[in-house]
Amino acid sequence: MKNLILSLLCCFVLAGCASEPITVLRTSYGEVISEQTVSKTKSSGLATVGGAAIGGLLGNQVGGGRGKTVATVAGAVAGGAAGHQVSKTEEVHYQYVVHMDDGEKFILETKTKRQPIGAKVVVENLSNGRERINVLP
Repeated sequence: MKNLILSLLCCFVLAGCASEPITVLRTSYGEVISEQTVSKTKSSGLATVGGAAIGGLLGNQVGGGRGKTVATVAGAVAGGAAGHQVSKTEEVHYQYVVHMDDGEKFILETKTKRQPIGAKVVVENLSNGRERINVLP
């Protein structure tokens, strides 16, 4: 009996997880008309916090009284700045201006792969409120 109740409970829980299928409501077409390569800088907040913690610990080893407090704060600030600089990375992104058949234009940005000028673009408006954009080869 316990197994039957547990099985029914699992079925109800799993049925609640089922979702409606996502459907395409509208499809529109366009073309890539220009390209621009842009460089984006990213940094890690974890490296900044870690650098600040290490700098604060090192600063805390210096001096005594108010001097120790000042050294701790200065070490934390310097360590945070150093951690931020060390964690910076440059990424290359590609921005494309897409001209749609209805006259609308938008910018598509990707970091994965370059698209040729003149490439056909398909924009699908989905039932979940999102858009799916595909660039055809």
